[in-house]
Amino acid sequence: MANTANTGSRNESRRKPRRQLRYGASILTEPGQTPRECTISDVSEIGARLVIEGSSEELPPRFVLLLTKEGSPRRTCRIVWREGSKVGVAFTNDEL
Repeated sequence: MANTANTGSRNESRRKPRRQLRYGASILTEPGQTPRECTISDVSEIGARLVIEGSSEELPPRFVLLLTKEGSPRRTCRIVWREGSKVGVAFTNDEL
């Protein structure tokens, strides 16, 4: 299902190390809207890198990341960077 090996080929300079994986999740931009599918490509305690279909410019600055089809657990995210179909997010304690 998910590969959680650390990346040893790069010098890791993040505050919290990230684990590489490939995990299907969904992005909820507003309550009541249909979630948008994405893939979590790496994750740490404080954030993640997501891959979406299309451009990351279509995403709002904050959204909820649904980690299961049932919608729980979930993480509120704030976009830190965008690059094409990839987006880096920080997990927050805020509610949307």
